[in-house]
Amino acid sequence: MSLHDFSLRHHVRSLLPDTGLRQRPVTVEANADPLDVLLLRLSAVRRLREHHVWEAVRVIRELPGLAVDEWPSPRFRDLMAADALVDAVIHLTSTTEAKLCLRTLSHELELWTCALRYQPPGAGRLTFKARHADLAAAILGAFLCSCRGYQLAIAATDRGQFPT
Repeated sequence: MSLHDFSLRHHVRSLLPDTGLRQRPVTVEANADPLDVLLLRLSAVRRLREHHVWEAVRVIRELPGLAVDEWPSPRFRDLMAADALVDAVIHLTSTTEAKLCLRTLSHELELWTCALRYQPPGAGRLTFKARHADLAAAILGAFLCSCRGYQLAIAATDRGQFPT
């Protein structure tokens, strides 16, 4: 026996019929939206890491009208230094211009569900949900979805339309 016998790629090729078609690897386009790319990366990880949160801060800081001048705050930096990712992400949700409200957190079937609520100027409320096996990743996912919704709501109110 050799290491080649234990290669998963070798065994999968031998089990699948040869169709003659080559599959393209999944890649991200060079001009993709950084927020969408980060959401895709979050869905693929088992556990949220510190670099994911700092990447979210970088992406959100580049979005117009969302981050305040002194963002992220010294409190956020202290939480990140203490490796308190859940507390740091919750702190992020409350310090943006969107003024999000943590609506629900639930844990069912090994998945965390987080719902954040945003009430834009005008009519209605918007709720953003995300599910993930990691609590901090679920909260960050809902936060990133709400950032996208906040951008759309601000653009709609600038045009005189109100989100429903």
